[in-house]
Amino acid sequence: MTAPWEEKDDQNLSKIIKKAKRKTLIRNTVISLVVTIIVLFGGMLGISQLTSWLAMRGLNEERIMMEISNPNLHELRTELDLGFLSGKVELSTYKVVEGVPVVWDTKKLDFSMSSRFSLLNRGYSSINVPDPVMTSQNYEYYRGYNSQNGQREMMFYVPGVNYNGKVLNDLPALEQMEPGKLVEMAVSFDKGYTQTEVEEMLPVELAQVWYWVDTYDNKKNLEFITNDSSPNKYALPESARQVYGYGVKWEGLFKPKPEDFLQSLTYGLQKEGKYYGEFERISNYLKKDKAAPDASDVQLLGVVVTGTAKELQSLKGKAYVNTAVLGAVVDKY
Repeated sequence: MTAPWEEKDDQNLSKIIKKAKRKTLIRNTVISLVVTIIVLFGGMLGISQLTSWLAMRGLNEERIMMEISNPNLHELRTELDLGFLSGKVELSTYKVVEGVPVVWDTKKLDFSMSSRFSLLNRGYSSINVPDPVMTSQNYEYYRGYNSQNGQREMMFYVPGVNYNGKVLNDLPALEQMEPGKLVEMAVSFDKGYTQTEVEEMLPVELAQVWYWVDTYDNKKNLEFITNDSSPNKYALPESARQVYGYGVKWEGLFKPKPEDFLQSLTYGLQKEGKYYGEFERISNYLKKDKAAPDASDVQLLGVVVTGTAKELQSLKGKAYVNTAVLGAVVDKY
């Protein structure tokens, strides 16, 4: 038989043990809860940062490509819609025509861990409107118009390429405009020139805002169309979304130069993004057998100029002008 004092001690010990167990249980529960919150918060933060990194990586790739493409086009704003390791980005752009901004288009892209940026809904689509003159002359293509503002989209013609005689020339249309209209125009040359030559031969009253670079490693590949009226293959003009070059930055503080184009190429190669193959192709074409291309390898096939309708008429009769196609046209006020 247990002595009374021994029974009391057993009861006290049992209470102490139960109390200790409750404290341990509460402590472990609290610790587990805190750890779970920290892990969840850390995981959410990590996923958020990773998603942001994916978005910025893809956005930087698009910006590098914009630096060597998109004639006279500048970034207006970006909007991000981030999800779980995926998301959507809208990249809005604008043009500047003689100091007047023109809202242009919005490129919509999506991204995920498994893929880099890709265009949504096949990206941007122009409005193709039949032109009575072009139709009467059996042109195989329509003039493109911007789907957001109805402005004309520029087209470019590679010198030495067969277009089956179907080449646009909008210089006569300038006489039908009010002299003070502000005009953007894509001028395609008769051959390649250096930037120095272009600056010297173009009328001084015209602003040279973007230079079209020869990146065509196989010009004959452009000629792929055949029909009953032409036994030889011929090409369609290059849209403004197909050409490469460099131009005035939005802040307009520095004069554009060939080295800008080469620097963007180098940066694109270093990033090894989704456009790496195209950057590599262009670089290889320019440098030929050299280790790297230099400014002397940059030949210009055309230029985007701006000015008034009256000023642009000074291009008429110039031997170096193969074609001139209208882009955006705006009022000064």
